Amino acid sequence: MSIRRLAKPYAAPIDSLAWFHVANTAALYAGAIVLGTMFWGNFLVMAVAVLMFFAGTTRFFGIQHDCGHLSYFKSRRTNEVVGVLTGAFTGNAYYAMRYNHNRHHAYIGNLDERDAHEVLTWTVAEYQAASPGMKLFYRIYRSAFVLYFIGPIFVIFIRYRYPKNAAKTGMRDILMQNTLMFGFWASLWILFGWQAFAFTIIAGMISACMGVFMVYVGHNYEDAYWEHAESCNFEDASLKGSSVLDWGPLFHFATFNFAFHDLHHLHAKIPCYRLQACHRALENELEPTRLGVFEAIACVQWKLWDEASGKMIRFRDLPQSAPATVPAE
Repeated sequence: MSIRRLAKPYAAPIDSLAWFHVANTAALYAGAIVLGTMFWGNFLVMAVAVLMFFAGTTRFFGIQHDCGHLSYFKSRRTNEVVGVLTGAFTGNAYYAMRYNHNRHHAYIGNLDERDAHEVLTWTVAEYQAASPGMKLFYRIYRSAFVLYFIGPIFVIFIRYRYPKNAAKTGMRDILMQNTLMFGFWASLWILFGWQAFAFTIIAGMISACMGVFMVYVGHNYEDAYWEHAESCNFEDASLKGSSVLDWGPLFHFATFNFAFHDLHHLHAKIPCYRLQACHRALENELEPTRLGVFEAIACVQWKLWDEASGKMIRFRDLPQSAPATVPAE
């Protein structure tokens, strides 16, 4: 029996659990803002508040993300309403997020559909065939500073105001999300002062960097999975092309079980609040790519997909032979 079929009993929402996690996520998020505002200037307390804010924001993203898969609640309508409303806290327009993320699932590991993925990855042949200017662009793009700091802040705070494929999902979605988010920020300033607004922006930027780091190491490591469309196998791409960050119960709570990303890609209908239990139950069937904290941090060194070896390589590992050409499609 396939792992996907073994996981099927967990692929059913439990509304009581879903609402419980909405409530504790909202309490965590609001508590972080209260703490960060009341103790503005106390950097130790504010650091704790930022971690709470990261957990609240990441959990809201997990809720919105599962609503996009129509897996968080039983009701499609409830998934959509909650998915739209949580956009005020995640910075993501719900319908655009759903469209783009479902494309990511559909084309996981597919070299011919890389525009569906969050992070641009070139093959060795593509890099060697590129102009000096494009090589410089790619090196800057894949640098730690851009991937982990500049990129996340740009994407969450600027790019998501009009996200990729927004024309296909509709301006109503974009206007609703931006209105909710800017309205929420304005309310914080008016009701609780500039400190509440400033804390939310600062904590939001830090949370964006931490969140994008997790997303990046979820698919960008040495033994990742990439194949051309005709050879791409969905189960292999899901299980081999997604890492597991099993870093303990606090991490799992804060990230709403993001760690078990391989199983999520294999069966997106498993709600995040059941994902860890399913992963544990199928542990003997799975062969996850587990990354420790330091291994995850080191993932930034992997820059290019080497089709010859079937691995990601560093720039310094590039073959010293004559530049390759990109195969014609």
